[in-house]
Amino acid sequence: MCGTSIELKIVYFGTGALGIPSLEKLDSYGVKPACIVTVPDKPAGRGLKLRVSPIKQFAIEHNIPILQPENVNEAEVIKEIKQFNADIGVLIAYGQKISAELIDAFPYGIINLHASLLPKYRGAAPVNWAIINGERQTGVTVMQINEAIDAGKILGQRATEIRPMETANELHDRLAYIGSDLLIDTLIQIQNGTAVPIEQDVSQVTRAPKLSKKLGMIDWNESAEKISNLIRGLWPWPGVHSLYMPQKGKAIPVIFARAQAVENSSADVPAGTVTGSLNIATGKGELKVIELKPAGSKLMSWQDFVNGRHVKAYDRFGRAEPL
Repeated sequence: MCGTSIELKIVYFGTGALGIPSLEKLDSYGVKPACIVTVPDKPAGRGLKLRVSPIKQFAIEHNIPILQPENVNEAEVIKEIKQFNADIGVLIAYGQKISAELIDAFPYGIINLHASLLPKYRGAAPVNWAIINGERQTGVTVMQINEAIDAGKILGQRATEIRPMETANELHDRLAYIGSDLLIDTLIQIQNGTAVPIEQDVSQVTRAPKLSKKLGMIDWNESAEKISNLIRGLWPWPGVHSLYMPQKGKAIPVIFARAQAVENSSADVPAGTVTGSLNIATGKGELKVIELKPAGSKLMSWQDFVNGRHVKAYDRFGRAEPL
């Protein structure tokens, strides 16, 4: 099996939208997974209607067999997966830990596309934490799956600069497309016998744990740069929350979507106060808000919020519980 076509028979494991460009790229190569394994549909929203994952929707639209086990590592599930006689498993944002028995069900094992430059940002939220921590560069990694989380041998990586105003959802979508190209290249190398697995440097490991709403409780005494990174890293979920408190009128909760740090000195006003330039004072520098979402309203520009709420200097933004 040599050349640039992909002849490997694949079972795809995934739930999140990160994998959609990879499935589309495989489709452009004429590769249709023998089966797509995704998590069971879950109730969501006020009506608690069952929500279909983006990956299941892709499978339905492309007439691909679907498995939705509660536990993918159960013996009966593995037996069912083996019946597809696939060469390799491809896993992207699946949501369940994978056992050695399942890995061994494939002659070439299971490979995973992860949205960071491993060994940095192992875990559930690598895109968010790269922005929150002020990284200037991130990327994608394709690795061999083993029983430890994000610890397998690296088969390939692609790096990209994080753009100054980029939010987590924007970076996620860019990495999904960068990752789709890397996945194709890696599959071709695997089938041609030219892939070179490289051990991760454990001394460089950093973590990217699950996000929580508490992360979005803003502390205006932090620096403007740190707050800006937090805002972009937590958009659209869980969001960075604050309470807008005008000098006159009713306070309103808001969620910030995009902001940048400016070096204006605002030492004469408390952190969280709107300055004369209509920025927000912080522990170091000022925060220039670009976009925000008031409670009960749509995402809007800061200027529209200023105009609509008649925001003035010495209005305040305070700490607020997440919505």
